[in-house]
Amino acid sequence: MRPVSAREQALWTRARLGHCGPPLDLLTARFDRHVYAPHAHEEFTIGVCVGGSELIDYRGGHVRATPGSIVVLAPGEMHTGGPGNTTDGYAYRALYADPALLTDGTLGGLPHFREPLLDDTELAQALRLAHTELSRCPDPPPVP
Repeated sequence: MRPVSAREQALWTRARLGHCGPPLDLLTARFDRHVYAPHAHEEFTIGVCVGGSELIDYRGGHVRATPGSIVVLAPGEMHTGGPGNTTDGYAYRALYADPALLTDGTLGGLPHFREPLLDDTELAQALRLAHTELSRCPDPPPVP
């Protein structure tokens, strides 16, 4: 295992939505060279690129996220992630949302995002703000 540089970091936080609401896992990450092996999540992954560029293999193609890009990956879908170039690395904020968070109260079941990359500056800013605010109020540990 290679040593992680001082610039590389991954910070996980779990927040609870509301007093007794569902948990929401949050990741704040910054990597120079780290490449994720192919994997999938049980949750929706909603990420906002905040620095550098990230290249993600997804659905048989490549997704390039740059600052302000929003990436939405569906539950159970294999993907990778790594630097989009060799000089800048990449940084992102991600929310891992249980599918029920996006389906409760709706008709039609699980939402489908045809394109994983969204270009919406206002939404990206709102997601970054929500991530920051939720990270400040992590879920307290369970009482024994």
